[in-house]
Amino acid sequence: MGKRTKQYKKLMRSFQMLGFREPYQLLMTSDIVLDTMKLDLMTLFEKALSTKSLKPMITQCCIRAMYARNKEPGVAAAIERAKTFERRRCGHLMDEDPLTERECVMAVVDPKRRNENKFRYVVATQDEMLREKLRAVVPTPLMYVKRSVLILEPMAEASLKVREREEKAKYVTLEFFCVVMEMLTGCRFMSGITRGTHKRKREDDEDQSGSDEEDDKEKGKSSIQGEDDKPKKKKNYGKKGPNPLAVKKAKKVTDGQKEQRPRKEETEAPAAEVAGEHKAKRKRRKKATTGEGASDKEISAAVDAAIAGADMQD
Repeated sequence: MGKRTKQYKKLMRSFQMLGFREPYQLLMTSDIVLDTMKLDLMTLFEKALSTKSLKPMITQCCIRAMYARNKEPGVAAAIERAKTFERRRCGHLMDEDPLTERECVMAVVDPKRRNENKFRYVVATQDEMLREKLRAVVPTPLMYVKRSVLILEPMAEASLKVREREEKAKYVTLEFFCVVMEMLTGCRFMSGITRGTHKRKREDDEDQSGSDEEDDKEKGKSSIQGEDDKPKKKKNYGKKGPNPLAVKKAKKVTDGQKEQRPRKEETEAPAAEVAGEHKAKRKRRKKATTGEGASDKEISAAVDAAIAGADMQD
């Protein structure tokens, strides 16, 4: 239903370019009134035409045809519904031989027989022969009911040709106006106006994407050729270290907490340094005690220490 409504909106916009205006004059025949007695006919028309501004109309000859079938079941209710519509005075006198509905509607839509819908009627009828004749009358929207669905026929070929002719005429008048303004003012007005059909937005996007891809390929080829000619330079990023955000911070040691055991590398290095210092000190002491430049006090102290050690061994 949504897709059909969009199509009908677009179609009625095309008819509006040919002179149709709201409220639409909806001319109905007796057969469509009889076939839709169980349906809400006005709601169907409002949904199909996407507007509530409608003028339902019926001719005097159509009412007369319904009175002729008054004895049939359901016709009396159809006559009561038809009386609620606006009566279109067709001018066909009761004294003369009555015209058929087909002839009456054709005379109302095209009174001068020029294949022109002068008063811009929207015709709703179930008569296929009548619809076939009205397709030659420009422009005439045609509607009918099929399986409780209201259908709006697409624009006829005659109406399409007239619409194209009017669009070309509008462009010619615009072009003439621009030429006159250029002669008067000396400014260019036709520079932004292009003639002919334009591509859809999707096609334009595809064309632009294709051209962008070609430009990227050409740029890639040129960059590859330039890289082959020149030697590549290696960048020096320096030594890689640990990520400072991933390294845990050292915990502060308080008096009540035990000191953490240091790493093996940290313990080995200070131990080696201490051992080296101790050895150096011992060598210095030996050199100091046994050196030639020792003082008398130092010599006497060493002798006393040796004697004391001997006594302890004994």
